[in-house]
Amino acid sequence: MIFIKLILVIVFLSLPGEKILAETFKVVDTEFFWSSSNFTKAEPIEDRMSKGKAPRKESIPLGEISYQDHFTLHGTPPPFHFLSPLKEGDSSLAEINDGHIFFRKNGKKIPLNKSAVPSGADPASPYLLFHPNLDRVLVVYPYYFYQCKENRYFTEVYTDRGILLSTFDSLPTHISLNNPSLLISPEKSGCCDSLKWSIRFYHLRDGSFSEYSCPEGFCGNVLFARLRSKGTFVIALEIVGKVGEIGASIQTNFFIVGDDGRLLASGKTIYAVREPYMDQRRLEALAPYSISNLISIDSLPEKDSWTFHFGRSGKKGDLKLLSFCRDPIPSVAFLLAKDPSLYQRKTDIKISGKVVGNLPLLFIAEPGHYTLSIKTDGEEGDRILKKEIQSDQINIIMFQ
Repeated sequence: MIFIKLILVIVFLSLPGEKILAETFKVVDTEFFWSSSNFTKAEPIEDRMSKGKAPRKESIPLGEISYQDHFTLHGTPPPFHFLSPLKEGDSSLAEINDGHIFFRKNGKKIPLNKSAVPSGADPASPYLLFHPNLDRVLVVYPYYFYQCKENRYFTEVYTDRGILLSTFDSLPTHISLNNPSLLISPEKSGCCDSLKWSIRFYHLRDGSFSEYSCPEGFCGNVLFARLRSKGTFVIALEIVGKVGEIGASIQTNFFIVGDDGRLLASGKTIYAVREPYMDQRRLEALAPYSISNLISIDSLPEKDSWTFHFGRSGKKGDLKLLSFCRDPIPSVAFLLAKDPSLYQRKTDIKISGKVVGNLPLLFIAEPGHYTLSIKTDGEEGDRILKKEIQSDQINIIMFQ
């Protein structure tokens, strides 16, 4: 982060009076690493052990129960022992009958919500979700969008007397075993180029909702676990970009969530490497703080503080997480050419009139709107491209 700020100062002083969009531009020639300012290097495990302060390890390395690693080792998704699935069908609280929701406690009848399904969608039959420990009535309205080729849901939450409390535009699937007022949905949707992970929390006490996800098509490994039997939840999501011609990047977002579903802490890391045709396993091994490399997490005496221990399958190291990530997140971008022959010719890439490199280009930049130009030997004039570069995304920019 200090290095990026130094670039900002140097560029600003070299071109006084001009607003420079590329002030934090950093070309990745070999490797690049960044972590949020609240997620910093901690004292190594060996040093703490020598002082009699060895960390308490999980019985199984956390990286081993991530989705990708567990599937590789066992051929199945990791089990969520801390959750219990919601079941479909009538319950002791209510039933659906003749187009109405019938509440058994007071005999109240409410017609099914015909406006729950948006126009243009193909509705399916509404149904109830229940759980023995749940004192709420959940009514689910499923529907299908042919243009999106996916199922979607609208969920209503009622008291056992038929009072509507909240609605959600998604489907809760589980209940927290330690907190029956917290519903959870760990969802994997799509596959291959459209794969997406979403971990959703539904807070029944106040009707609020929170979600942790990765961008569709760029999701890597994911970890959703509980730290010890009644500890906090840990969520880790990877955003992976791989472009054969130039290299790869991996952004890992970590979240600590309390038993009530409230976010307690968050931290982020980014690793990028310039190496053509990077293998996924090699990328994870090179990235010092990838999910696969995570061993354990220990809470610290300070409020909302944890130490993350890495080193299962790659470089060893610890990071201390303190409260929330509030930093602007650098953006990872790959600059490519639609015509591969351009890679064999001299091409000058400019941002705000400054030459930053040749095609193909892997770079890190502050999110925002950029004007890029390309000058190719043998061609007159520059090709101009205006592009918004976003954080928490993999930005692939293609020159025509």
